[in-house]
Amino acid sequence: SPFGINSALDPAQPDLETHFQAMQDLGVKWARQDFTWRQIERAPGQYQWQAYDQLVETAREHGIQLLGCLAYAPSFHDPATPAGADAYAKFAEAAARRYAGRVDYWQIWNEPNGGFWKGSPEDYARLLSVAGPAIRLVNRQAKVVALNMAFCDVLWAGRVLKQVSPAAYDIVAFHPYRPPSAPEEPFDWWMLDQYVKSWHAGALPTNYSQVTMTFLEQTAELTRLLERLNAPKPLWVTEICWNSHLHPYGVSELRQADLLVRFHVLALASRRIEKVFWWALRDQGVRQYDQADMVGLMRFDRSPKYSFAAYAWMTRLLEGKRWVRNEVFGPRVFVVVFNDPDKKQDTLVAWATQPVAYLRVNTPESGLNFYDVFGTWRFVEHDPVRTGSFSVPIGESPIYIVGAEGLRATLRELPGW
Repeated sequence: SPFGINSALDPAQPDLETHFQAMQDLGVKWARQDFTWRQIERAPGQYQWQAYDQLVETAREHGIQLLGCLAYAPSFHDPATPAGADAYAKFAEAAARRYAGRVDYWQIWNEPNGGFWKGSPEDYARLLSVAGPAIRLVNRQAKVVALNMAFCDVLWAGRVLKQVSPAAYDIVAFHPYRPPSAPEEPFDWWMLDQYVKSWHAGALPTNYSQVTMTFLEQTAELTRLLERLNAPKPLWVTEICWNSHLHPYGVSELRQADLLVRFHVLALASRRIEKVFWWALRDQGVRQYDQADMVGLMRFDRSPKYSFAAYAWMTRLLEGKRWVRNEVFGPRVFVVVFNDPDKKQDTLVAWATQPVAYLRVNTPESGLNFYDVFGTWRFVEHDPVRTGSFSVPIGESPIYIVGAEGLRATLRELPGW
């Protein structure tokens, strides 16, 4: 499944069941969960796993596979040093051994090009080089997720991966945040500079020219880097969100729902990205002007936002479907086609980045089902008198068009386009 969520759970909190049930209601198959080093190793070489044992078991009971994020050092270890890297590798090995068969995907640190890491790219390369093999030593089925970088700093990634054997890792992950820009738009450098400075220092990309690329252009650039290094690895987006807050970088709750769907569909349409993990399941607080708080599909009181409904409907329609083609793909209109071979059914996802455009869609004899991002339904019958097609307006909020295999859509040009 390509659909994941950042659980952002404290393993000791009493309501784990409630949160994993919410993930199940969303149709999520994957959750990214911190396995916080300083919580587990509270004295040198002494690991306390009990709280995480319960979390892992609760995830298993709800059919949710975990991606474990191994990060955040205790005060007595510095992972940017050789000795600290060895201590981290022992911790990673212990986690992989304990949870083998229940947690088989492990992420090596979080945003090491940002404020969560004090070392250099070379220091992180050393950490990855020792931790990846340590995990595989005790679990041959384990997969190692590398980089997990803030934004998409390809120059930084190159400095790391040139020093690491491709055999040490299986997947490359990044966090292509771009608030409040839409996923189809370039991200302005000044906005990124101000955004990052407002929440933690040190995550500013070193390659400024990359910043003004669109999300898909950044993804293509990262893919080319991996090809040059003879390391063609799958890409995962392990964090992405649009914050529904009153900060200048926030968006409305309705727009959060729209951009969530648009990003996921673009990621699947790229053919390069295997999984996307939204940050996060639940708001991290209640401060309306704080971009770190209002990130969830649920509010802090666990009431669902519009984005919760949009996510659940997206997974219901697209889970298990295969990408077929990009019928129309930019710059202002996007129509992506998915297919269900068992049902012999196509699903078109369509939107326009400008307020209104029109698509003409062929109408099969079985008719068409139209849905908005929340699942509101409309049925259109086949009408051969009207040449077997139907004209539908599309705007910034995506629509789903479901019908028999062979659906086609053409853009109806508007004056001024």
